[in-house]
Amino acid sequence: MAERGERPDDVETLLQERAIMRLLHEYAHAMDYGDEAAWVDVFTPDAVFDVVEVVGGRRVHREEGRGDLARYVASYPKPPAFRKHVIVDPLVDVDGDHARVQAYWLLLQRDDESGHPLVVAFGHYDVHLVRGDGRWRIA
Repeated sequence: MAERGERPDDVETLLQERAIMRLLHEYAHAMDYGDEAAWVDVFTPDAVFDVVEVVGGRRVHREEGRGDLARYVASYPKPPAFRKHVIVDPLVDVDGDHARVQAYWLLLQRDDESGHPLVVAFGHYDVHLVRGDGRWRIA
């Protein structure tokens, strides 16, 4: 990691990292609140959404392109089901118009009987992003 003041573009890097984090939060909010169009819009037209179990390596599902993504999110649980994605400990590396994010995630869901939050799934993201038209998107 570069020392503070070592690169003249430190502020620009921070701004890009912040824009990337906002995109990841937009992804989570759109999915959790059922905004299908906004969720699909965080991806590039040719994005690959590949979900593989961390332990065992079983592929849970794989979508390629916005058409597959739209079909996937259309079947995802919608409110009033209380499900929230939480992004934890993101590591963001920006290289020009490309970036990589590695982060943990938790999926919280309200227990129907007690109302307490339950961790119903967890894992890690390994995300490649690209910037085009002044906006970051998940590739």
